[in-house]
Amino acid sequence: MAIKRPEIFRVKTCMGKVYTSFDHPLYFLTEEEKKELDTIGYTGRNSINERISREDYLNSIGKGSITVMQIKWDNGDFTEEFIISRAE
Repeated sequence: MAIKRPEIFRVKTCMGKVYTSFDHPLYFLTEEEKKELDTIGYTGRNSINERISREDYLNSIGKGSITVMQIKWDNGDFTEEFIISRAE
C-alpha cells in the first residue's frame, strides 16, 4: 500500500478572508466550510461565537490531519499568509 504525500497549500488572507483570484486554494472544503473559515480568520471565533483557531476548525471537520503555520503577519496592510498541510 502506497503512502500518500501530504498536500501543501500557500494561502493568503486579507482581513481574515482567504484571498482568491480564481479558485479557492482549499478545494476540499465545501462553500459553507469556506465561509466559516473566513469568519474565524476575521474574528477568531466561529459562527456560534466560540473562540477557535483555523487549525482547530480545519481538524474538527474530518478532512484529514491539517497543520496551519503562519509565515506572514499583518503589518498594517491587513494581509497574512499561511502554509497549510493536509494529510489523509
